Amino acid sequence: MHAGLTTGEATTLLEANLWSMWANFGRGERCRLIDEPDVMRFETPLAYVPYNTIVRFRVEDRVDEVLDSILDAYRARGVPLVWIVHPTAGPADLGSRLGARGLVEAEVVPGMVASLDGIPPAGPIPAGIEVTEVGPGDECPFIELVAWRYSLPPEAATTLRSIMTAARFGEPGSSTRGWVARRDGVVLSKVVLHLGGGVAGIYGVATKPEARGLGLARLLTIAALEEARASGSEIAVLHSTPMAVSLYQGLGFEAAADFRLYSTPGTLHL
Repeated sequence: MHAGLTTGEATTLLEANLWSMWANFGRGERCRLIDEPDVMRFETPLAYVPYNTIVRFRVEDRVDEVLDSILDAYRARGVPLVWIVHPTAGPADLGSRLGARGLVEAEVVPGMVASLDGIPPAGPIPAGIEVTEVGPGDECPFIELVAWRYSLPPEAATTLRSIMTAARFGEPGSSTRGWVARRDGVVLSKVVLHLGGGVAGIYGVATKPEARGLGLARLLTIAALEEARASGSEIAVLHSTPMAVSLYQGLGFEAAADFRLYSTPGTLHL
């Protein structure tokens, strides 16, 4: 059991929150969201992963034709892509079909679930660290950390800001919020909370190398989970990198289903 859920129930919530969150990336300026019952994918002007991604694919008819059409759309633009093979993706041999078309399985990401009743206390904030929520007009430091995380050029900031604006990031009542940890005014760590699909999702946890060991990822994740609980959410989900699984297990998360990431070779490094 995962937070009182069956594996099937947990999988449904993990997928629904992921689709709700990632749809935001197709709503910025010069971005495109294709949201159909069997396929969800987005395109952005950024020629970097993960900014051109297929997040849902459940196709049983004319599979090869649909696959080739989607891949051709990205390759015609000369951008690397990520294809998320989620637990209910179809057909069953989707991974091998992607491999035959030149994509590689870059990572297996455990989808994890927790009850918000069991959040441990955050503990004391390290000396010199300030935790704040990101609000409208305060995007620049957050965007700088995102750009660092994905090795994006300075000009990517315009697209990132437009995506955040489209998602109403940090606005009162928004389903998407973020927190950062600063020291001497410099942002060192971040987290994103997205309410969607009936649950609270944790995304974008990242900490700069010089601040690792301070527990900032744990601190920010707990801060986001506490806000989610205060908003009425009962269940939290996340999609962990393999190296962070033990961190999230310590916060009460249990692995429920794997999400397999396929990408253009040599482009995705979690």
